[in-house]
Amino acid sequence: MNAAIESKKTKSERFYQGIGVICGCVTVDACGKYFIDIEGETFWFRPTKSVRDKLTNHLELSPDAEVYLRVYPVYSLKRHQLWFNANKFYTNQPESTQINQFLLSGIWQYVPQLPDQPVMSIYRNSLRGREKIECIKTNHLPVRGFTEEAYRYQENNSEERPQKRKFYRLLVRLNPQQQTFEYLSLLESSENIPPYIRKKKKKNKKRKPSQPDPTKKVKQMNFFLLQQTAIKLREAGFFEGKVSGRGITKEALRTKVGNSLSNHPEAVKVLNY
Repeated sequence: MNAAIESKKTKSERFYQGIGVICGCVTVDACGKYFIDIEGETFWFRPTKSVRDKLTNHLELSPDAEVYLRVYPVYSLKRHQLWFNANKFYTNQPESTQINQFLLSGIWQYVPQLPDQPVMSIYRNSLRGREKIECIKTNHLPVRGFTEEAYRYQENNSEERPQKRKFYRLLVRLNPQQQTFEYLSLLESSENIPPYIRKKKKKNKKRKPSQPDPTKKVKQMNFFLLQQTAIKLREAGFFEGKVSGRGITKEALRTKVGNSLSNHPEAVKVLNY
């Protein structure tokens, strides 16, 4: 694939993309993982089922022959490692292609994981199949040599004209030794950002007011006054079954007091007065 030609084909289709063709000898380890040697550097790649089937047949016949793969580059910000998703297999170099040349379309910006190295952030255009929005990830690819000012998020931006994000389409070349990309040419630049899949921000749930600590409340009670009340109730015959017109029974009061004073040592003095 010649990225410049591909650019003309998709000039009216502004979407996020990272794609190119690589070449090298493929090996498979004991765990079934696929690796490709590019200019003396080894990279892991994940083939689609179709590519895996074709590779299996090819390696049985020509295990040492170079192959060509159309791939989507992926960069691990945590490990600072580049790897690929392979979706097309060729035994010969496809027509109108430049090996290790990539077309990158995305937002040129800094990300917290690489504060000193700008990246092309390639967002997702859409969901695939039953894919859930919570599982999608943005692909951030480091590019060296591109001198346009990269967007850097500022939480408290007091500038009169705050910096805006821009959408770029770049032609780049893979640098296998540095596990990065080198800028070749600018194909498009625009402040009109194409739409992409956005994860919904989680709303902070309002916390329910904390329940009062019954133990603390009991400790603050004046048990002397509570005992005086019990004495008056006893003198009025309450505990002998003489109840007020409001229908409060001895059992109901004992239960209510018991629930309030549960496990408190002073409660016994009141309940058994």
